[in-house]
Parts: sequence; structure tokens; C-alpha cells
Amino acid sequence: MRYIILQSDGMADYSQPELSYKTPIEAADTPNMDRISSSGRIGLIDTIPPGMTPGSSVGNMSLMGLDPKRNFTGRAPLEARGLGLNPGDDDLVFRCNLVKLDESEEETVMEDYSGGHLDSSEASSFVKVLNEKINEEEFDFYPGLSYRNLLVWKGGRRKVDWQKIDLTPPHDISGRSVDGYYPKGQGGEVLRSLQQRGSELIEGSENANAIWFWGAGVKPEVPTFKSRYGLSGGVISAVDLIRGLGSYAGLEPIDVPGVTGFIDTNYAGKVNAALENLRDDSLVYLHVEAPDEASHMGDLDLKMEAIEKVDSKILGPLIDAIQGEDDVRIMVVTDHVTSVESKTHEPGAVPFAIADFPLKESPKLVRFSESNGYKSDRLNSGQALLDQFIVTDDVRRKAVRSA
Repeated sequence: MRYIILQSDGMADYSQPELSYKTPIEAADTPNMDRISSSGRIGLIDTIPPGMTPGSSVGNMSLMGLDPKRNFTGRAPLEARGLGLNPGDDDLVFRCNLVKLDESEEETVMEDYSGGHLDSSEASSFVKVLNEKINEEEFDFYPGLSYRNLLVWKGGRRKVDWQKIDLTPPHDISGRSVDGYYPKGQGGEVLRSLQQRGSELIEGSENANAIWFWGAGVKPEVPTFKSRYGLSGGVISAVDLIRGLGSYAGLEPIDVPGVTGFIDTNYAGKVNAALENLRDDSLVYLHVEAPDEASHMGDLDLKMEAIEKVDSKILGPLIDAIQGEDDVRIMVVTDHVTSVESKTHEPGAVPFAIADFPLKESPKLVRFSESNGYKSDRLNSGQALLDQFIVTDDVRRKAVRSA
């Protein structure tokens, strides 16, 4: 069997008054997602284990069939892997956003967690300045995609317990005062000082005028798809987090020119890459970031557009290309709720739909939506979902032989 997981990041949401109290998924025009749920089955999945903070790192870990309670050791080390870095066992890794703060006499507000989605070349030039001017042996900055960059504190694990560092994701405080959200806990004083010095170095930019640390962690140990399911495969994403997580899980990161992590990404390139890498006994994890970004911006219209583009520019062409096959299974899913109202990740189960090719023509339309998911199965872990999606007797036998 060949498997495709299409993960449309953050597209689940709550009902919106502007949409006659429908969610963005329910109100969007998604004939291809509806075709998957009508031809196969729809349900809900709790991607975020109780007690864990909703986020893409935990949500995608669940969707890869892993146990975040056991395997999650922070977000930034996953992104480091996605950038091709290999932090040492004693290193601490942090996400370093380039952000825009609005400063007044009364308060400082997180105006834009993404620095205006600044161009990666501009971001890289800022990171170069940080390394040159700060110039401390313990700290290295690394450029990522757009505003998503990294800090490695070499040997930091010998000084600080990463689980006792108190950091706040900047998208959690969009439009709010940042007072009280600067680094706290173990290492907080060092990180506050470093963050202040870094911000002073880039404050002249039109888009970004500060750096913001979050997502601290250490190198994880993650079992692979090969050891669990007997499958190889690839991961397609513009986002270093997803590429790194997939790499740890045994999926080869697949480069696609022109991917941006935003609504202007190279949709056709992602489709072509997925089809080219869909081989026997393989899985392709195809990730699209745009709905999540639109949600963090609080832009309902942009979120609707992003969902519809995933449907028309990704899923539609995939269905057209694979409809004649009889050994492909597909899942459409999202990793967590991202609320356009709060502009951040929120708790709650999210919908999934699974179907086998060739897709069956169903006499009854079953819309892909949160509400229809509630009427069907609800699974309490990503492992339960992946075991239903992937594990057949044949694959199970291969997994046992290769273990």
C-alpha cells in the first residue's frame, strides 16, 4: 500500500458569527475534502494529550503516530533537524522569531509575531548581524525560513533544565502587551539580556525590530515509521519543524522550490513532489502551513481562502492523478484548532477523513467538517489513528520482520 497524509495546518476552528455560526471549514468551498469524507470515513482525533499545550510540534507528532508525552522534548530541536543541524546532547535549542513590537510610553505590544513575514534573505542578513555583533562562544544563531530562526546555547543543558525555562510563543500574545512575557524561570536572566541585545541590533528594520525566544528543547529520541509500520517515505513542507520531525521519524525531507509557509506557496510543486515520491510501501506526509498563518493573523477571509486553496490546488490535483490507482489510501487532517478570534492555538478535537482509491461515488454528501466528525468516531491518540490508517496485516508482518 501507498499512503498520503495531507495535513492542512491549523484549519480547525470554532463557529464564527460572520459565517452564520459555521466554522471556516464548514463555510469554505471544499468539494474535494467532501469527496474524501463521503467516499470513506470521517471522525475526530484528539491530537493534543491532556495537560500539554496545543501546538504544531505536539499536534504533528501525534499525527505521525508518536506519543508526545514520551517523545516531545521541545519544538526548536525539531526545527534544527529540519535545517540540517545536529545539536549536541548538552545543547539547548530555541526558536528565535524576528518580530515587530509597537512601543509607546505606556506599554510595548506584540504588533506582528512574524515581522511582516519578511523575506528569508532579509531575515538571514539579520541573523548574520546577530552572530557577528553578539559574538559569544556559547551562542549561535541560525537562519531559517522567513521570520523562523534558531538560537543554539552550546552546553546550555549543563546549566539549565529546559523544562524549567518559561517562554511564551509570540503568536500567543498578538496585539497584547508583552510585559510579563519576557523569558523567566531558569536561564531567564541570560535569555532576557540576550534578547534585549539582539533586539537593539535589528531595531532599524521596517518589518522586524526585535527578536523573541520560545520553543526551548533538547535533542529527542523518536522511533521511525520503518520500525513501527515497515514504511519508508518523505515529508513535504516549507516549515523546518515539520521537516525536522519527519526526518527524526524516518521520512526523507523533500525539497520543493518556491515553498513559503504562507498562502503564496508553490502548491503545484508540492503535488508533483508527492506523486513522484509515492512508492510501494511508502508514506508521504504533505503539510500546508497557510491556514495556520492566516489564523494567527486573525484574518477570517484569508483563512477561508487558504483552506479552499488546499482543497483546489493540492487535494483536487492529487485525486485526479491517483483516481485510477487501487493501492493508495489518503487521509485529510489538521493538527490542532487555531482560532481566528484569539489568534492562537486552542484545545479541541479536530476532524480527519480517510478514503481508499479509487474513490467511491457516494449517494450521500458528507461534508468534511468538525460537526460531521462529532457524529462519527473520536480517537484519543495519534497512534490510534495511525494504526487504523496504516496497519494492515501485510504491513504489520513487514514491520515485525524489520524490527
